[in-house]
Formats: sequence, structure tokens, C-alpha cells
Amino acid sequence: MKLWLAFALFALPLGASAQKDFSGVWKGTLTQESGGFAPVYEFELYLKQKGNTVTGRSYVAIGSIYAVMDLKGFLDGNTVHLTETNIVQNWKREDMEWCYKKADLTLYTSGKQLKLEGPWTGNTGESECIPGKIYLKKEVPRA
Repeated sequence: MKLWLAFALFALPLGASAQKDFSGVWKGTLTQESGGFAPVYEFELYLKQKGNTVTGRSYVAIGSIYAVMDLKGFLDGNTVHLTETNIVQNWKREDMEWCYKKADLTLYTSGKQLKLEGPWTGNTGESECIPGKIYLKKEVPRA
């Protein structure tokens, strides 16, 4: 009995510190406060996690206007801190500028659904962007 108790006490901290896997496809919406181009956009993240480091791409769209951006980030507990670094592909109106976003997204579970939510801010290189929030659900891989 003592051996079992010792094993349980030893294994408990290992299980408690197990890190969540942020890798995968996350889909949902990005909102922008009043004064932005639009209040709601389609938003997706394609993330790969290696240890505490995250890399991937983001996709933002409204109608035919869209951008695909490289991103990088790091984990801090149940929060992933992401920064877009480079525009890979896009289409926009000539009078628009893309916003390179930074987001602090917290992972939580709603039933069996994994969700990422949190605030974002950004900069076009010339000026600050009007901030907002991101709401995503993890896609279940299909065979």
C-alpha cells in the first residue's frame, strides 16, 4: 500500500504539469472595435507546437479581402502569445493596410470542445490598429 501511495504522489505532479497541445487547425472569428474596417472577420490559425514554441500561419478574411500570414509564438501555461511576422499571400483594396497582429489567447474546454480566446492588438508599420478579440474552436481531424 505504501508503494502505491508513493507512486501516486510521485506521478500526480507529472500529470498536473502536462502541457496542452496547441497544434492543429483553429477556426472562428476576429472582432474589431468601433472604427475598424469591419466588426467581424473570418479567422483561422494553423499551429505547430514544439515544446513551448509555436509556429504557423493565420488567415483573416472578409468577403474577397484576405491575408495569410506567418506567425510565431510561445506558451505560458494555458496561454499562447502569438505575433504575425510576414504576409505570405493577400488581396486587399489599394486604400487598405494590413495589420500585423499580436494576440494572447487562452485555452479552455467547453464540454469536449477546445477553444482559444483572447485580445489582439496590432500595427500596420505606420500606425496602430484598432484592437479586438479572437474566438476560435479547434477543428477535429477527419479521416
